[in-house]
Amino acid sequence: MQDIAQEIAKIKYFPKLPYLSEERSHKFLTIALTLLALSFFGLFAINPTVSTILKLKKELSDSEFIHRELETKIKNLGILRNQYNNIQTDLPIVTDAITTQPDVHILFAQVQAASQRSNVKIKKLQNFEVEVIKNEKTLNKDYYSYSFAIAGSGAFEDISDFVTTITNMQRVIDIDVFSISSATTQASQSLEFNIQATAFFKDNL
Repeated sequence: MQDIAQEIAKIKYFPKLPYLSEERSHKFLTIALTLLALSFFGLFAINPTVSTILKLKKELSDSEFIHRELETKIKNLGILRNQYNNIQTDLPIVTDAITTQPDVHILFAQVQAASQRSNVKIKKLQNFEVEVIKNEKTLNKDYYSYSFAIAGSGAFEDISDFVTTITNMQRVIDIDVFSISSATTQASQSLEFNIQATAFFKDNL
C-alpha cells in the first residue's frame, strides 16, 4: 500500500519537476536543513563573538583616543614647565603686587617705612572692611579689595615724596581721595594731609 502511495506521488509531482529525482530531492532537503541549522546555531554562536569583536574594537579606539589625549597633555605640561621656568624669577614681583591675602599688616608696615623715608609724620592709619573671599565660583570675581585711610603731616615736598613712594610700591594700591591743608599749629610750614585708598588682592593667581 505504501509503495502504491509513493508511485502515485512520483507520478503526480515529479513530472512537474523533471529535474528533481528522488535522490536529488533528498540532497536538496539535506542541504536546506543543514543551512537552516547552521543559521540557527550560528545566531547563538557567532553573534556573541561578533559583539565581542565590536566591543574590543570600540575599547581599542577609546584607548587610542585617551593615549593621544595623554600625549597632548604631557606635551602641554612640558611647554608650561618651560614657560614657568622662564618667568619664575618674575613671580615674586607679581605676588608682591597683587597678594593672595589681604595682608593689611604688611601694607601698613610698608606705608610706615615710606613715611619714615619721606620724613612724614603719620597720625592715623586705618583700614576699613575687608572683602571676604567666598567659595562661590559663580561670582566670577577677578579680585577683592579693601579701603584704608592715612592721615599725617609734613612739609609739602615731603608729602609729595611720600605720595609718590606709596603709589610706586610693588603692592598695587589706588588712591581714591587725597587732600592737603594747612596745619592747625603755627609752628612751621607743616601741612596736614588725608589719603583714602584701596588695596587689591586675589584668592589665587
